[in-house]
Amino acid sequence: MNRQTVTTTVVLILFMSACTATVNEENNPTVTAAVEIAASPVPADQGVLLELPTPIPGTVALDFSAKPCSASWSNNGEYLPCPGNLDAISGGYADRFDEIVIDGNITIQQPGLLTIPAQPESPFQAIFGKYPPFTVMDGDRFQAVLACGHGYPVCDADVALEYYNASGQIEKIPGADWQVTANGEGLYIYADADLSSLARRTVQFSLAVRDNGNPAGAHIAWIMPHIARLGGAATDAIPPNQLQITQIEAVQVSGLVDMQSAPPYLYDDHPPGSPAAVVLFDVNSDMWYTTETSSESATFTIEVLPGEYYLLAYSYGVGDIPYVEGAYTGINPSCGNAMAVLQVLADEPVQDVMINDWNWSCEGTAQRLAKPEEVPLP
Repeated sequence: MNRQTVTTTVVLILFMSACTATVNEENNPTVTAAVEIAASPVPADQGVLLELPTPIPGTVALDFSAKPCSASWSNNGEYLPCPGNLDAISGGYADRFDEIVIDGNITIQQPGLLTIPAQPESPFQAIFGKYPPFTVMDGDRFQAVLACGHGYPVCDADVALEYYNASGQIEKIPGADWQVTANGEGLYIYADADLSSLARRTVQFSLAVRDNGNPAGAHIAWIMPHIARLGGAATDAIPPNQLQITQIEAVQVSGLVDMQSAPPYLYDDHPPGSPAAVVLFDVNSDMWYTTETSSESATFTIEVLPGEYYLLAYSYGVGDIPYVEGAYTGINPSCGNAMAVLQVLADEPVQDVMINDWNWSCEGTAQRLAKPEEVPLP
C-alpha cells in the first residue's frame, strides 16, 4: 500500500482520490494514503476541527452508516446487540455517530460507524458487521476514511471490507484491507477499493476489525463508509469529480429456484436442494448479473438495471457433465419450454419469479444459455 504524509491547512475538495496539496502527481489518484493533518484551529479544549471531503452527490449506492442495525454484528463467537452500549463492550461494540474525535484530538462532524472488537475479558475476538444482500455494479468502489478514536495511543487494527459466499464463509476482496494505527498527531487513511471482481454479483458485505494484540485500544472509526457507484467510466486516470454520471436506479428481482423439478440428485435426499448460481442475462447486450441460492434456502434476491433478461439457474452435474441448467419460462409446471423474456421496468420490483424448467424430466431440448466462465457453482 502506498503511504504518504501530508501537512495541509487547506480545505480538501476530493473524496477518496488524491489530496489537492503537495501530492506527487506520479501517484495513482485512487491509491490509499495515510495523511497526517494540521486542521483549522478551534478552542483549545475542543482540539481541532476538520471537515473531510464528502461523497460525490448522487453516487452513494450503499451507505454503511445510515442504518447500522440493518447489519448483523458479531465477534467470532457470539452475536452482539445493535445499537451497542459503550458501558458494556466486552463482546464488542458497533453504532453510528454523527460526530467523533479521532487520533490527535481532531473533531470530525460527519457521520460514520464506531467499531470496537471483543475485549481481553471476552473469550472471543474481533468484530464483524454482516450487511443485507447488495448487488455490485461495474465501476462500484468502497470508500471511507478510517481512523483510531482519540485517547487510544496503542490503537492498532487490521480493517477490511469482506463478503460472505453462499456457504457462509468470509471471502477477501483484493485491495480492501488496511492497517489502522494512531500516532497521537492526527493520522487517518483514505480507503478506496475497486469492487470490479464482484461486479454483477449479489453479496453480503462484512465490515471487519481484527485487533493486532491490544483490543482495548482498537477503537476504529469508519467515517462516511459507502459504496460509490461511479459507473463504467470510472478509471484510475479520471478523477471521480470529473466524471459525467447518469444515475439509473437498480430494480430488485426476487424469486425461487424450484429444485424439486431439477434432477433428483439435486433435491431428493436434502431438501430444499443443492445451492445454485442464478444468472440474469441482458437480452440486448453482453451484460449479466449473478447471485446464489444456498442449501438452506432456494430463494434469491438480486438488483439489476431496467431491461429485458433471460433468467437461468446452474447447479453441479454428474460424470462428464460439468453443470445442469434450469430456466425461467413463465409457465408452471414447465418442461422443455423456451426461455421467456423477463421484463424489468424502472421502479417496479419483480417478485415471485420461478426458475423451474430443467429440461431433463421430459428429455427436453429447449435452448439454454451456457454458464459464464466467471460464475462459480456454489
